[in-house]
Amino acid sequence: MNHSTANVPDIIAEWDTDSDSETIILSDLQIESSTFISSDLDFQHQDLNMNGDDNYDQSATDTSNSDSESEDDVVQGTIDRCCVSNPWNHSVKNKHIVVTYTNIENDELEVIQELVDTFKLNAHVGWSDSVTHLIVKILPNGKCVRTRKIMNALLLNCFIVSLEWAKDCITSKTLLPEVDYIPPDYSGEPSPLVSWRVGRGIIDSPMEWTRNCILYLHSSIEFNESYMDIKLWAQRAGFVLTNDLGEFNDDYKLRIILADKNSTTNDVRAKLPNKTEITSWICDYKAVTLFLDWFLECLFQYKFVEISRDYQIMKLNSNMVEFTNMEESLFEFEIC
Repeated sequence: MNHSTANVPDIIAEWDTDSDSETIILSDLQIESSTFISSDLDFQHQDLNMNGDDNYDQSATDTSNSDSESEDDVVQGTIDRCCVSNPWNHSVKNKHIVVTYTNIENDELEVIQELVDTFKLNAHVGWSDSVTHLIVKILPNGKCVRTRKIMNALLLNCFIVSLEWAKDCITSKTLLPEVDYIPPDYSGEPSPLVSWRVGRGIIDSPMEWTRNCILYLHSSIEFNESYMDIKLWAQRAGFVLTNDLGEFNDDYKLRIILADKNSTTNDVRAKLPNKTEITSWICDYKAVTLFLDWFLECLFQYKFVEISRDYQIMKLNSNMVEFTNMEESLFEFEIC
């Protein structure tokens, strides 16, 4: 049964005009709601020869300039991949190792080229689901620039290793244990290490909560250049994705509508929902409307992230959350 907004005058949230700010700050990286996630600058190096083997199948090297999955891949879901890892003896498994890289400077590409040549590895310039090892550049602060490749690698439980791994492997002439070179964190949490452990069955996935979270993508998301990626990531992370708000019911602990700010078009569908719309969704579907950034932060940190006020398009209060039958511990409210 639908509920009229007139029946719940005391749960109307405070409308915070600050929510119209252009940028939501996520850790030390700014991701603008009106834009897509930082593209990998390395996609432009299409002429990189990374086969290192006269008998290497050239079709295995993806030199396209596309860093996102095709629409067909989104429909079909994650393809089966060879699960690589015997860090003590890679010699018989080199043919299954597929490397790619992200945020690597031009003068550092020679290191990856030498790694591929030395161990006769397969390589891709763009992203492919066959990738087993993503090589990243570590910034002075110990973190990495967030890119589509990193997101894909996290959700597919790939090895995410620093460029130092490639250098040390070359020096030692041995493929060293990757776990010693997994970057420490992105947002204060060791998400690449957690993802790796999940992929090898060492620990249970901290993303199990997504199965109790149903997502509806507001029309504004369709104007995000990473729209197809977002749908794929939601699927891979285990979220229930729906096009029908009628499917929002008490079977789901979290019922979330994601919206995104887009300032590059005047199309009314690209605008953020207003207070009246958001309130009606709460009353009719018990759904909370959040910025896309909350979803991205959950995936990058590879865990549930508290729904702070920064992620709430319309600021929530405890009465509203109680009305939706959601746990107050999942949310952050304004301190009175």
